[in-house]
Amino acid sequence: MVADEVRKLAERSRAATKEIATLIAEVQKGTSEAVAAMQLGAREVESGSALAERSGMALDEIAEAVAASNAAVARITAAVEAMEAAAGNVVSASDTIAEIAQSTNDAAVSMTASALRVNDAVESIAAISEENSASAEEVSAATQDLSEQAQGVVASAGSLTAMSDKLRRLVHRWRLPEEESEASDSQRDAA
Repeated sequence: MVADEVRKLAERSRAATKEIATLIAEVQKGTSEAVAAMQLGAREVESGSALAERSGMALDEIAEAVAASNAAVARITAAVEAMEAAAGNVVSASDTIAEIAQSTNDAAVSMTASALRVNDAVESIAAISEENSASAEEVSAATQDLSEQAQGVVASAGSLTAMSDKLRRLVHRWRLPEEESEASDSQRDAA
């Protein structure tokens, strides 16, 4: 009976050992699965961390874009305000231009009246110029006559000079001897 009990005990030990081996195998398998799950979890944590980092960068970019949009809105607001002020200036300038246009129109009417007076004066001057032109032609004809008469006088003077020289030569030939000595004395005194 003791041998029977030992055998039963040995069988139970063997069965327990198998169970322990099975349990160990299952624990090892569970451990391996846990390690694999942990490794997968670590990879997912790394991936999540990278994703979180990218998300943070994206959020930073969004924040920068929001800030740029706010700055653009501020610039647009300032531009709109400047345009409103400029529109007021344009209205004021338009009023000034209208006043200048009215003043220019009044000046044009006045200039038209002045132009008509100048036109009348020019027509009067043209009539006077025609009269002066006729008078100038008469004066020119008279001057031509005088010029021809002056040329005749010059020709007569030339003839008279030639006759005077001829007479002087003739008179010189007929000098008396005492006049010759007086002439030579006067020439010596002059020298």
